[in-house]
Amino acid sequence: MSLTIEQEQFFSLLRAGLWGEAADASLFTTDTDWRSIFTLANKQALLGIVFDGIQTLPRNIRPDRKLYLQWCSIIEQIEQENLTLNEKLKNIFSLYKNNGIIPILLKGQGVAQNYRNPEHRQCGDIDVYIRGNQYNIANTLLRVEGNDQLEECNRHTHIIWHGIHVENHRIISSLNEPRANRFFQEAITQWFPHGACETNINGYKVLVPPVDFNVVYILIHSVLHYLNEGVGLRQVCDWVCLLHAQQEKLDPHTINVLLQGTGMLKAAKAFGILAVTWLGFPEKELPFQLDEHDMKRGSLLLEHIFQSGNFGKYDPNRKKRPKGYWSGKWNTFSSTWTRTRQFGDLAPAEARWRPLMMFLDFTKMQIKKRLS
Repeated sequence: MSLTIEQEQFFSLLRAGLWGEAADASLFTTDTDWRSIFTLANKQALLGIVFDGIQTLPRNIRPDRKLYLQWCSIIEQIEQENLTLNEKLKNIFSLYKNNGIIPILLKGQGVAQNYRNPEHRQCGDIDVYIRGNQYNIANTLLRVEGNDQLEECNRHTHIIWHGIHVENHRIISSLNEPRANRFFQEAITQWFPHGACETNINGYKVLVPPVDFNVVYILIHSVLHYLNEGVGLRQVCDWVCLLHAQQEKLDPHTINVLLQGTGMLKAAKAFGILAVTWLGFPEKELPFQLDEHDMKRGSLLLEHIFQSGNFGKYDPNRKKRPKGYWSGKWNTFSSTWTRTRQFGDLAPAEARWRPLMMFLDFTKMQIKKRLS
């Protein structure tokens, strides 16, 4: 894939921010279109990491004062949001532990600790995996002090707790392809809870999934988003920072077994191509081998990432969901059908099963409504 000059500049700054190297100053002049670079970083939810890269440039070729101050203000906001979220995370986990619950932190703030500057990763909500009967107890505890419950389904409950979005997950994730999903759920059973790892967030220890499983889980989460609505470079950065920071703890054999069993090896290699070619990730640190066939998938993945932005929010082909119930359902189904046909090469089995499982889930829901 050929890049525009702004995209080349963006990647140079992103690599500098991720790995602490100096950005390629020869790519920049006093006429650099910094507003376009800012827009690229904003669409990918990477303003903080790219800002770190800017600090490696000579002052005379950095953004103009107005944009630079605007960027600084956003960085301060990102840092404050991370500080607040980490403090609330400590409070939530203490609440759970004091009531005999074993919480496992998923994604987000746990993955952020693998970044060179964790406080510059743009954060979101708090995702917690809670197994068995403890799940309902945890939901009850949050509802006592919660401001609002936004969603409850068979997989998770979404509650606003003291201004923070918290998702308690009964199921970490699920795949649509039945055999792959059985394999994935069994993998969770094998490590929970004693195989979980400890990570330190601002001096407070929390449990996260074991490293090898987490590498595959973060990938699966990104691929499912890619098939549903889109994925951004921040998700790829999460994955490569995890791989890099935990390199000495990784077991390539275990990771490959998990990738094969979940049908995600092609997707992993596409992410690997993107990481090595454009993010400056050392190929020797990948837990699998790349070949020439993976380049096409990686290039197509990057094209779509630039087109759609973080979680597909900026995709020009994304249609607004109609307000009507049936028209809304049809819009979701037809959109999913189209996307799985277009982008299913990353995870072929998962893409084939996705529309069918959507239809079956909807049918079950309608039958349940009629019987209730």
